[in-house]
Amino acid sequence: MASQSSPTVERADSAQLAARNRVEELREQVRHHNRRYFIDDDPEISDADYDALFRELRGIEERYPQLVTADSPTQQVGAEVEQTTFAVVEHPLPMLSLGNAFNADELREWRRRAADLLDRESFIYVTEPKIDGLAIALIYEDGRLVQAATRGDGRRGEDVTPNIRRIPAVPHELTGNPPRRFEVRGEVFMPKQGFEAMNAGIAEQNEALLAAGKRPQRLFANPRNAAAGAVRQKDPRITAQRPLDMAVYQLGWSENGDGRAVPDGHWETLAWLAELGLPATPQAARHDDLEQVIAACERWTRRRDALPFDMDGVVIKVDDIGLQEDLGVVGREPRWAIAWKFPPQEATTVLREIAVNVGRTGSLNPFARLEPVRVGGVTVQNATLHNLGDIHRKDVREGDTVIVRRAGEVIPQVVGPVLSARPEGATVWQMPAACPSCGKPTERREDEAMFYCVNRACEEIVRRSLEHFAGRGGMDIEGLGEKLIAELIEGKFVRDAADIYALPSLREQLGATTFLGVKAKTKAERELAEYWPGQRLSNLLTAIEASKSRGLPALLTGLGIRHVGAEVAGLLAERFGSLEEILQAEQETLAGVEGVGEIIAESVAAWARDDANVELAQRLRTAGVVVELEREAGGEEDAGEPLAGLRFVITGRLEAMSRPQAEAALKRLGAAISGTVSKTTTALIAGEAAGSKLRKAQELDRPIRDESWLLSALQEPSAAAAEFIKAEPEAAEPEAESQQAVLPQED
Repeated sequence: MASQSSPTVERADSAQLAARNRVEELREQVRHHNRRYFIDDDPEISDADYDALFRELRGIEERYPQLVTADSPTQQVGAEVEQTTFAVVEHPLPMLSLGNAFNADELREWRRRAADLLDRESFIYVTEPKIDGLAIALIYEDGRLVQAATRGDGRRGEDVTPNIRRIPAVPHELTGNPPRRFEVRGEVFMPKQGFEAMNAGIAEQNEALLAAGKRPQRLFANPRNAAAGAVRQKDPRITAQRPLDMAVYQLGWSENGDGRAVPDGHWETLAWLAELGLPATPQAARHDDLEQVIAACERWTRRRDALPFDMDGVVIKVDDIGLQEDLGVVGREPRWAIAWKFPPQEATTVLREIAVNVGRTGSLNPFARLEPVRVGGVTVQNATLHNLGDIHRKDVREGDTVIVRRAGEVIPQVVGPVLSARPEGATVWQMPAACPSCGKPTERREDEAMFYCVNRACEEIVRRSLEHFAGRGGMDIEGLGEKLIAELIEGKFVRDAADIYALPSLREQLGATTFLGVKAKTKAERELAEYWPGQRLSNLLTAIEASKSRGLPALLTGLGIRHVGAEVAGLLAERFGSLEEILQAEQETLAGVEGVGEIIAESVAAWARDDANVELAQRLRTAGVVVELEREAGGEEDAGEPLAGLRFVITGRLEAMSRPQAEAALKRLGAAISGTVSKTTTALIAGEAAGSKLRKAQELDRPIRDESWLLSALQEPSAAAAEFIKAEPEAAEPEAESQQAVLPQED
């Protein structure tokens, strides 16, 4: 009788066969992406997508150990090095990769494994920012740099010594008493500011290339790719032109035959490397237990966008080098170190369409409609594309697979296309010749990147202008939002800002509408009218009346004059005192106001020359809107200037008052108001949804206060002044260089 295999065995064989097929598929994908990232410096997928592939591969290999092979990407580092432009060098000690932890529980599991292996519970840890750059090994002999090599596949790397010598942060000769021959490892990176300036320079060159009908240069997608590409230049002189920096994070090996010993701990080693003149990793810290480490990682996660360099996580190391040796290595990763990975800020998805919306000034603003993708903690379906020049510089086309980035609270943006995934027939996108809202022609103004709708009556321009006028930055008319404005325009109740103040006279007509009226409930009520005025309408009319006294700075902001935001509105109001005086001022006089300048002055003067705008201003005055600057009785003579000598920046949304009102109140107390955060800023006052200015204040370590502090300061300005006058001497001390600083104190 023939033997029959059991169903359980058949299922097991089938599962193993499926696992084997999936492993081969994943290995091929991971190898491909390793080459794109480590060799070509042109990744096709985001770090998060790569991590997902790698974790799936590792998970299958852990379930089926018999499928693990020596050439699997889980057992190797980086990508195999080919001898092309650069000579290939052997690393005396392999340059390893790091395991990843994506949350506190995974970090605790890593610590538990280390504790079990060492049979001990307590460790000292060191945390360091995981700077996103290119790993480099430097070898010094008798204090002189003799070799610099990329990590490569961990065993062999590229000899890039001539290029690394061109990086100012890398010393050619060391100070102190270094070992006769030793190796340090670090990350070559490009600071954000340098990266943005470099891309801006390329973009400027591209404008000239496009004008000449030539193909533009590709912009760099991120600082990491830019740094890696700069290091691998054939001509070291090109490398020297790139804004590169380096941070040394590890002693690789040391020949101690001459008796010059190195420290026993990693923390002390970082300080020792700094004493030798090497640029040790900035902002490292030492911790007594893992909960301190977790708290530090969470702090880094919150402030990652405020740092001057890109980082994708935090590296955690056991401090004691003897314990590091006891823990050893498994596969391609040391057991004594791990990387806490940040939530992803980039993802890849398909750009379905490049659409256009119309702004309040008539500007045509292209944006990307995307296949929904999860990035930065939210699902993203739309992303900004800025203007036509930006689209052409990045060479973004409909149908492309694109990299989308969302950092912090910033609007998602398309970083660039994945050219290897471009569909056949994808064409270069052009701005439509007709406005997508009204169908009227569009034009590109001289010396500007934007296209504009030429139709002043375009419904979209009217709608956006009214939204801006009624919004929080302007006249702050509660209840008058996007939907209601659209209904009022459709019902022909409003066509400009002055019409808003005629709405109270139309109370009965508005009450008879479906969008502001109350629907009749009884038969008797319906016999009188289907709809009539209700509480919502009453609240709206009350808010409109209250907005009349918002003040001149709020009115100027709400009018939407190009380049005139809250800060400039406050400066103009303070200088001229009334809307009439501003509109009658000569352009030269406007430009002479501190903080205004030629471009803003030209814009204000052009707005004032338009008869329709002059008529609008007159109608607003007739409607009872305050168009003069209201100064408090007694003025500065009575109040004094208790905040004199202090400089504040206000950002975000305030609840109790508008930003122009807050700025005016502080100025009356003698404070100076600035639009940018610098080392001379006394404090940043941050309201809700504060953005880049908050990050800049954190980066410069300037004091940050909230709206409740502002209200208290306006009530008791002398107490607020005393707080900062006492603190100023300490704040004014010279700051250490962020990239070259000696290690800070322990946590």
